[in-house]
Amino acid sequence: MILQLTEMIPMKTPLGDGYAILVQAGEHDQYWTVALESGALVTFRQDQIRIASSYTHARGISDKRMKGIVNGK
Repeated sequence: MILQLTEMIPMKTPLGDGYAILVQAGEHDQYWTVALESGALVTFRQDQIRIASSYTHARGISDKRMKGIVNGK
């Protein structure tokens, strides 16, 4: 199954920062296709990448920014 994301997710990868655009469920793992800031599209195993910004995990999104996101600003 392939899932095309409607919003890109900021990611940290071994090859640099980028945005996840696709997720593919494999038999034993999930594979994430990431558009790197360099312009390259690379597919990584799930254990190779990390979310760069996550309000829930306190990664890079302040309370003020999250309130703006929630309020559509």
